[in-house]
Amino acid sequence: YATALTLTSDVALDPTLSQNAMRYMGRIAIDAQYNGLALDDAEGERIARTMMGNENANKDVAFLANHGVIVTGHSIAHAYDDLYYLERACLHQVIAQSTGRPLKPVDAKLAAHVAAQIQGEREQSDLFFEALRRLLPEPQPRR
Repeated sequence: YATALTLTSDVALDPTLSQNAMRYMGRIAIDAQYNGLALDDAEGERIARTMMGNENANKDVAFLANHGVIVTGHSIAHAYDDLYYLERACLHQVIAQSTGRPLKPVDAKLAAHVAAQIQGEREQSDLFFEALRRLLPEPQPRR
């Protein structure tokens, strides 16, 4: 669903629409220029500049037009959790848009407040990731 939103004219999630989306308020960089396959370092550097450039400083989520998303984080657990909830938020936005009815965003200040609340409490991200790791089978020794 995140990739589906990169195919729209807005390219990205609206972080004022749902509680899950609000966690990304102020965290999204948009790369509106699709350049084909990234077969050299220059394309990776261009995308990194989009995420860390002057107007997009410290963005840890990038929506790449006509391609998909990149999610980075303080840890693998945080990046995984953010990717999981990003996909859920995008699912909800796509479904809401498909109704054809007007969307009802909240005030941007409220969305920013919710984002700060979520970022201030990341223990659940670590606990969720550890629970997922316990579901994996134990690695077998090499012979």
